[in-house]
Amino acid sequence: MQASLDAALNPASVAIIGASDNPHKVGGRPLLYLQRYGYRGAIYPINPARSSVQGLRAFARIADTPQVPDLAIIAIAGDEAVGAVEACAARGVKVAVVMTSGFAETGEAGARAQARMAAAARGGGMRLIGPNCQGLANFATGMVANFSTIFHELEGRDGPVAIVSQSGANSQAIYALLREKGMSARHVHATGNEADVTVADLAAAVVGDEGVRLVLVYMEAIKDPPTLAAAAARAHARALPILALKAGRTASGQRAASSHTGALATEDRVVDAFFERCGIWRAADPQELVRAAELYLGAHRPHGRRLAFVSNSGASCVMAADQAERQGIPLAPISASAKERLRRALPAFAALDNPIDVTGALLSDSGLLGAVLPIIGDDAQTDLLLIALPVAGAGYDVPRFARDLAQFQQTYPITSAAAAPQAAVRQAFADAGIATFAREGEAMDALAQLADHAALLRRAPPAPLVRIALRGKPRFLSEAESLALIAQAGLPVIEHRLCRDEGELERALEALGADIVLKACSPDLPHKSDHGLVAIGAADPRAEFRRQRERCLALGARFDGVIAARRARGGRELALGARLDPHFGPVLLVGAGGIYLEALKDYRLLLAPCTEDEVAAKLGELRIAPLLGALRGQPPRDVRALARMAVKLGEALIAWDGEVAAVDLNPVMVFDTGAIALDALVEKC
Repeated sequence: MQASLDAALNPASVAIIGASDNPHKVGGRPLLYLQRYGYRGAIYPINPARSSVQGLRAFARIADTPQVPDLAIIAIAGDEAVGAVEACAARGVKVAVVMTSGFAETGEAGARAQARMAAAARGGGMRLIGPNCQGLANFATGMVANFSTIFHELEGRDGPVAIVSQSGANSQAIYALLREKGMSARHVHATGNEADVTVADLAAAVVGDEGVRLVLVYMEAIKDPPTLAAAAARAHARALPILALKAGRTASGQRAASSHTGALATEDRVVDAFFERCGIWRAADPQELVRAAELYLGAHRPHGRRLAFVSNSGASCVMAADQAERQGIPLAPISASAKERLRRALPAFAALDNPIDVTGALLSDSGLLGAVLPIIGDDAQTDLLLIALPVAGAGYDVPRFARDLAQFQQTYPITSAAAAPQAAVRQAFADAGIATFAREGEAMDALAQLADHAALLRRAPPAPLVRIALRGKPRFLSEAESLALIAQAGLPVIEHRLCRDEGELERALEALGADIVLKACSPDLPHKSDHGLVAIGAADPRAEFRRQRERCLALGARFDGVIAARRARGGRELALGARLDPHFGPVLLVGAGGIYLEALKDYRLLLAPCTEDEVAAKLGELRIAPLLGALRGQPPRDVRALARMAVKLGEALIAWDGEVAAVDLNPVMVFDTGAIALDALVEKC
């Protein structure tokens, strides 16, 4: 399989079925591009009506070419495209790029035609890219099997970036944004309908190209998570960053479920967890996908987020401090010795704290920036540096400022950028190899993104994705059965008794005492509090037993008894859940617990298996995280105990191997020492 994709990116020969003399037609542009961009392999135009096309000998059929082409571009309409795929497969072509539209994107009839096309390719051992795709482009080899007009307008040049997109239009938008920032892409590939080859397949191919230093991905569906995860693991080994824009924020991959975890672990939130697991940075739009590209391609990857901000404007310094606080970006401290050096270097009225205001004196003393930068570097407390020049231009020695910052970048392992609203000022810094931005806030966001992504990539290599199929249709267990299963898995559960009659209730009261919680037990009523079937500290437990039994039966539900559980006091209610996602495998949920879990939505997701440290980090991201520490004389909560429970639950879900679809433990009471599940709901197959 990989050999055929290698042939897609670097084929020894290319055939164009539907080749046209008109370079502005779909069948004409690839032929023009292959010749313009210096493709050195054999090119075979296929056109039964012509003896030559764009100066090259043409052939009537794919079967007539002097050798079997590695790659065939199919640019003919409708059913003829299906026939062309069949002919290519019969000829032994390795890869077909089908540019023709009118297939699965149009409805059922088109989907059936696409299925025939895919079956023909599969039967001949041929990989299929598309249909309905703009094609491929590899500017390192000149192999531009693509019909986009963008390569007329923005000349393709080899570069360190790879773009892999399901959408052809978005691949070109990303390419154009990249070129606007002065960068070039080696690979620009679009997969279209993905009847066979997916974005994940091509991402796996381009991460193996040693000339690629940044991968930008657009997708509307992750059809093959394991392949994308494997590509990310390979990229991780090279410290190669992948950024992804995943559109289509739907719940199509979510199994219908009435459990809390099923309702909250939507496909889009699981995609977030999947990307984080793989070390892939998720962008919100094409602009964000490209925003920090210059920084990614720079010499330094930051080891922290501490930012030094230097400007010739006091207003910019004030706004930078506000922006840093809003974004949670720590401003780098300045040591006493560094402040003394700054005092000697700057005017008496300059601000010596970070943000550092070098003042308007920069206009008359062009050496101020060059004097300040080494002081920051020598202080060794900065990871990120932003130079902001809202006022510069005529009278300012901007080229010198750029040279000073470039020298700083070469001397100190600090990631640097410059922000200026004037294009000419930015150009001077860009010419010196500095990442530039028009807006200071955008620059700060990009620097913080790079720092956060670098931290993600410094983690251990991602574990392989675990995918488990359900063994049948899930059904709810009763709470008693759920608690028993959870306890068997080694998770701590509250002491309780299942009371099937009032006699068993009497014995439970003797064992547990009067301070108890009574809950009706029925597999038909997974959320008991919704029906008034939970009583805390009932004055008359026996009467409450009878009330719950009558209420349960009135609802038409099975009545297995009443659970009497020891009442837990003095802890903080959190939630722990797990479910099998059909695409991404075991998913864990940790968050604020209690009856308002779904309303407050203060939770985080992880993929299992995971570590205690990973769970603890997610707990630290919750809005309620400050309440878990020492507060107003209360001891900190034992979040490590909950982290251990989460790890164990993930391991159990994997060990159950499809027999359990979902688990909700809500609430889990977390004490200053230890944690315990007070309630459990299991969906078992």
